[in-house]
Amino acid sequence: MSKNLCGNFFKLTKAKVKKIHIFISLVLVLSTFCGTFTAFAEGLYQVKVVIDGKWHIYNTMDMKVSEFFEKENIKIGEKDIVDTNLNKQINRDMIININRAETVKFVIDGKKEVSFITNNTRVGVVLKEFCDETGNKVYLEEGQSSASNVVNGMTIKVASFKEEIKTVKEEIPFQTKTIENPNLPEGKVNVKTKGQNGIKEIKIKEIYKDDKLQSKETIEEKVTKQPVTEIIEKGTKKNTIKTEKGIFVIDQKINMKSTAYTAGPESTGKRPGDKGYGITASGMKAQKGVVAVDTRVIPFGTKLYIEGYGYAIAGDTGSAIKGNKIDVFFDSYSDAMQYGVRNVNVYVLGEKVA
Repeated sequence: MSKNLCGNFFKLTKAKVKKIHIFISLVLVLSTFCGTFTAFAEGLYQVKVVIDGKWHIYNTMDMKVSEFFEKENIKIGEKDIVDTNLNKQINRDMIININRAETVKFVIDGKKEVSFITNNTRVGVVLKEFCDETGNKVYLEEGQSSASNVVNGMTIKVASFKEEIKTVKEEIPFQTKTIENPNLPEGKVNVKTKGQNGIKEIKIKEIYKDDKLQSKETIEEKVTKQPVTEIIEKGTKKNTIKTEKGIFVIDQKINMKSTAYTAGPESTGKRPGDKGYGITASGMKAQKGVVAVDTRVIPFGTKLYIEGYGYAIAGDTGSAIKGNKIDVFFDSYSDAMQYGVRNVNVYVLGEKVA
């Protein structure tokens, strides 16, 4: 009996062991599958692609954006705008925006048709882009607005214009500068440096439509020759003259006809003892250095220096002394006769400087 019990026990144990082995194998397989599934799930990303405002959702593995586009057959045109760097790695919940370029048709002068791809949204901006890229010089025909929105497939009618660049020369007037020269006599002016006009070249862009000038624009100015400032020296040195009474500034120089007189009867008709003898018209005593003048030319009291006579004061008049005439006094008739009549320079004296 004990042998049967042992045999049955052995059989049960063996069957259980077999089941245990199967269970363990299943557990190992499931464990491996779950691990693989978890690893797969962790590497799978959801990417949202927005093309011209329309949303598209993709599930993809870890890869570059460029590889993702190739895998999903998302083509990027020459002027399409993508807001994400194509070398960037895909990440979880990534959103990529793509703005597709539009194709428009330019009709030039009603004849030539040119297709053009753009990503700009205003007709005026697209027109400039078209001119810059193709070298065409065109403008919008009437009835079209540069502010209009660009629509895929739209036609833009334009007309050619002609552009000319002209260069003109223009003089630049020289400036004048005055400087004082203390070594130059007062009132004298000297041109130290002669002024010269400069020259500038001006480039002008002219726009012609149907051979009619529409606009002019200065695009460049260049000075090719600098103007030379004219420098004028103005004398500040006072003209002076040395007399027996000192050195005086010369206020005026007058060329006059000079005669001579005395206090005697030969000149005045008066003799010693007569009323008013020896007294001048200004009340001064008649003596050497007192001269007769036309007070409309030289007022009484004016200090003078007379060539060939010397320092004098205007203090008398005479019926024959009119205009630029002067009568100088001598004590003796013989000295007056010896002096005679002559033309002299008469200097009107100003302040005494020495």
